[in-house]
Amino acid sequence: MSKPEDCEAANRLLANRVTELQRSEAELRKLASAVEHSPISVMITDPSGAIEYVNPKFCQVTGYASEEVVGRNPRLLKGDALPDQVYRDMWQTILAKREWHGEFHNRNKDGSLVWELASISPVCDESGAISHFVGVKEDISELKRLQSELGQMAHSDELTGLPNRALFFDRLGQAIVQARRNRSRFALLFADLDGFKAVNDRYGHQVGDRLLLAVAQRMVSSIRESNTVARLGGDEFVIILNDLNQPEGPSIVARKLLEACGAPFSLGEVVCGIGVSIGISIYPDDAEDAQKLISCADFAMYETKQAGGNNFLYSSRRAGAGRPLPRAQLEDRKKS
Repeated sequence: MSKPEDCEAANRLLANRVTELQRSEAELRKLASAVEHSPISVMITDPSGAIEYVNPKFCQVTGYASEEVVGRNPRLLKGDALPDQVYRDMWQTILAKREWHGEFHNRNKDGSLVWELASISPVCDESGAISHFVGVKEDISELKRLQSELGQMAHSDELTGLPNRALFFDRLGQAIVQARRNRSRFALLFADLDGFKAVNDRYGHQVGDRLLLAVAQRMVSSIRESNTVARLGGDEFVIILNDLNQPEGPSIVARKLLEACGAPFSLGEVVCGIGVSIGISIYPDDAEDAQKLISCADFAMYETKQAGGNNFLYSSRRAGAGRPLPRAQLEDRKKS
């Protein structure tokens, strides 16, 4: 081949290489622009985890400028909600050259906490060794908040905010399992309001609802946080008293409830008084399954009402059951 032909071939080869380089450079610019303008946070680290690059969205979400985080470890963002095992599992996955997907609970520069949905991918060089990690994250704090609210709505009474029937049965089941495992006892108090219907009929449902809310608040204030007050519906409430260490424990709580609910209720322009009839059953003395335990407490409550109301009785009528207050004394307390 003559020298002119050699030069022409070389020029064609060079032109092709230049075209390929220009095409590659255009692709790189396109990718760089996509990352820079990405609507989600992007972070690139070296194999040890040191940050080499963050995009503008990362800076916007976290409040950190790029120069404040480059060279540092992503753990500077770590919140306190996740166990260390989550991070150990993440490193085990990405060091095995697999993608990791999960959630982070991170702390921004201003101290605010955010939930983020994250994916981390290893990037390997020509030899197959990991050269970088690329992480993308999206703020899902609002989604988490909505999920929490929906979960609360599903398990809370709409009026009082107390656990509803579904959550009550779940907690009662847990109490039975724990008591059976620990060979311990717990009490169930079934409370029904005396005189609520008269108040509701006289003053209307709005006053009745305010009364139920006030009753719920007084009941919650009368027991320990480790116990449960739930509303089954209407004017029926149930209380789970866990880990009975004293035989007189249910009586003490019942008297607190009677005293708390016996004081007059100021509901706007209306002042009214009610009583509470309470039935008490004990696990495992009265029953060992949830439905029978409830039935025993419910029947004891009915007996309390039959005896005049505003008092408490045990299902097995053991010592310590209260004596009904005289009706005149009850009316005097309501008017005071």
